[in-house]
Amino acid sequence: MTIQTIADFTASDLKQSGPILDTASRGLVRIRRRGDAFLLMREAQFERLVAEAADPRPKTLADLLIGYDPKDVKDRLSGWLADAPEGHEGI
Repeated sequence: MTIQTIADFTASDLKQSGPILDTASRGLVRIRRRGDAFLLMREAQFERLVAEAADPRPKTLADLLIGYDPKDVKDRLSGWLADAPEGHEGI
């Protein structure tokens, strides 16, 4: 997985934190230090990210179709379509 950032900095750049914080106010920033990478973002952006992740509803059509088995749906509906009307159905 690749996380898109708007800028990359090194740990030594933190000596002048103002420009880094200004950049992080616009989007996600990566800070690297000795092979480790850290991400910096605004608190409000993090809160939105957590809220979105906690929401179980599908976010995209691809999410909606995860686990969708058209054959299974067809098999389950074929019996229903073949059932005789009971006289209570309404259109």
